[in-house]
Amino acid sequence: MLNEEKINSLKKSDCHIHPDFSIDAKSSAEEYVKRALEIGLERICFTTHIDLDPHRAAADLYINIDGNWQIPDENAVRTYFFRIDNLRGKYGDEIEIIAGFEFSFEPHFADKVGEFITNFKPEFTIGSVHAVEMLEITSRYFVPAAVRNFHPKKFIKKYYDIVVEIAQSGMFSVIGHIDGYKKYLSRWWGLSFCEGIEGEVIDEVAPKIADAGARFEVNTSGWRKGLCAPYPSATVIKSLVAAGVEVGSIGSDAHSVEDIGYRITDAANYIIGAI
Repeated sequence: MLNEEKINSLKKSDCHIHPDFSIDAKSSAEEYVKRALEIGLERICFTTHIDLDPHRAAADLYINIDGNWQIPDENAVRTYFFRIDNLRGKYGDEIEIIAGFEFSFEPHFADKVGEFITNFKPEFTIGSVHAVEMLEITSRYFVPAAVRNFHPKKFIKKYYDIVVEIAQSGMFSVIGHIDGYKKYLSRWWGLSFCEGIEGEVIDEVAPKIADAGARFEVNTSGWRKGLCAPYPSATVIKSLVAAGVEVGSIGSDAHSVEDIGYRITDAANYIIGAI
């Protein structure tokens, strides 16, 4: 059952923000805080990327500390937390600031993710599928390789198998951009075609996510990337909520300060309208 009061309470929160600790982001954490105050947000969560896949370490392992790409070890992570604590000291009377991470997830390195979360205890964790069988599918540069290697039906089934494993791991506050593969792959395979296959899969997947007690985010970057819906789409939201899966957060997936708070209110209304 959808709790409309809870969904409406999320309109003043953006819980998916990448400061320039993420190697693909460009705005500082303080720039985000200042902009959040300008647009009337009451809560923000920083979710710096962490990708611990050993097969992708050369490209994606690092976080950015003062312009230097560093392995996310004790010193780097403590620096990240320390900087956010400083912002709380400066702005904490005006806005809630949460220190979190967005984790890439595939089963072959789940243990590394678990160890990281146990060691550093972030306040908020997003588990997201960014690659399937080590082929990245959320970057336009690598999507052609996935297209060559997967039939759409096989891919979407594998993708949602990983989503279920994210849920069953119990490690994450929310599952990130559940149907985020559409960002680029829908341009190759066709959005309607993808959603037709997805419709065959999601009703089977949703109860497994519910049984795991997992929650999902609604990510507004789908609109920003030219789709007609956030992630996930109305069909997926409807199946998840009908199975008993809760919406845990709404986030812009901002990688620059211009995108913080992007269509957060629209997303809350979209969720309510989808049911």
